[in-house]
Amino acid sequence: MSRGTPPIVRYTNRIVLGLRTVAASGDEKLTFRRLIEAMGPGAHRLLILMLTLLNMIPGPPGFGGTIAWTTFAVALAMVLGKPIRLPGIIGNRKLPVTPLLKASEQVVRVTGIIARFSRPRMRWLTGAAATVPYGIFTMVLSVAMTVPIPFINAVPNAGLCVLAFSMLNRDGVGAVIGTVICLVGLGIEIALIFGAVNLGMHAVEAVF
Repeated sequence: MSRGTPPIVRYTNRIVLGLRTVAASGDEKLTFRRLIEAMGPGAHRLLILMLTLLNMIPGPPGFGGTIAWTTFAVALAMVLGKPIRLPGIIGNRKLPVTPLLKASEQVVRVTGIIARFSRPRMRWLTGAAATVPYGIFTMVLSVAMTVPIPFINAVPNAGLCVLAFSMLNRDGVGAVIGTVICLVGLGIEIALIFGAVNLGMHAVEAVF
């Protein structure tokens, strides 16, 4: 990589390299624990981005919740300044390697395009001092995204993806945009949940 290569391009290439290494081993399935080993137990920010990208891929029931709790665990380790350790119930869940590799290769291409508009700026919003606030915000968002309602987590997950992308690319402006999208998504989620609860209460009252 040349010195002028945007940070995010280097990071997404690292994702592809890790997945190619796993694929070359002949394994068709990849556990979350193996994924962390491939990326590195200290690659908190990189793994948060990768998990938000994984959450955009359709999966079996419970897949979104597993991603959300894995993101929570990674963010918690980041806040505590510890290597990432996953409990067995999460770490042993398996992912198909080939679709992940193909998706990650597409991400690298898209990243190259986005990186033309996203550049290091307002770095104080993405530096070491932002690690704890970023981790706590990610943890809160991850808990919210465990709500098992179809499509409700799409907006906050997209916001977290933009935020994670910007944090890696040292783009403070992008980090602000990602945070705003996350907050809008949380607002929509809270409104929908409140509406569903309110509707349920009215239905119960109508029956009795």
